[in-house]
Amino acid sequence: MNDDCSFALITARLLIRELRPDDWQAMQRIGGHPSVAPMLATVTSPWAEDAVKTWIACSLFRGRLGFRAAVVLPEVGVIGSIGLGKAPGPGVQNCAYFIDPAYWGQGYASEAMRSFLKTFGLRFDLDEIEADHFDDNPASGSVLRKLGFKQSGTGMAKSLARLEPAAVTLYRLKLEELRA
Repeated sequence: MNDDCSFALITARLLIRELRPDDWQAMQRIGGHPSVAPMLATVTSPWAEDAVKTWIACSLFRGRLGFRAAVVLPEVGVIGSIGLGKAPGPGVQNCAYFIDPAYWGQGYASEAMRSFLKTFGLRFDLDEIEADHFDDNPASGSVLRKLGFKQSGTGMAKSLARLEPAAVTLYRLKLEELRA
C-alpha cells in the first residue's frame, strides 16, 4: 500500500484496489441491479448516474476510515465493492460489500472480505467490526459466518430500493479471530 491514497491487495483470484471515479459504470450496473440494490441501504434500482458518481466521490480512499474499494477479477474487471466505515456505536467500525450477481456463489465475497479486513484492520488498529444483512439475503449471512462473524442481534433497516423497512441480522467480528 502507498501513502498516496492508492492501494492494491492481491488475493488468489482478485485485486482489491481503491475505488476510482471511472468505476462509476460498473458500480451503477452492479449496485443498481434489482437483486443487489434492495440489499444495500443507500442505493436505488435503477441507480442514477449522478447518484453513483456522488457515492464514489464520498467513498474515495483518503488514508482514513470511511471508504470503499473496487473488487476486481483481473480477466473480467470490476465485479463488486467493499467498504469500511464508522458504525453507530462508539469504537466500532462497520463493513459492507456487494458482488455482481453473475459472480455469486463462487467465494469472491469471502475472499475479498478476508483480505480487506485483515489488511485494513491492522492498518487502522481495529479490534472489532460490525456487519449486518437483510434477512431475505441469507447468502450474505453465510459469508459473514464463514469469516467468523458472530450474530449479535436483530433489527430493522431501510434501503432506498425497498418500500418498507425490513428485518436484518446483526453480526460482530473480533479481528483477532480473523488474523489467526
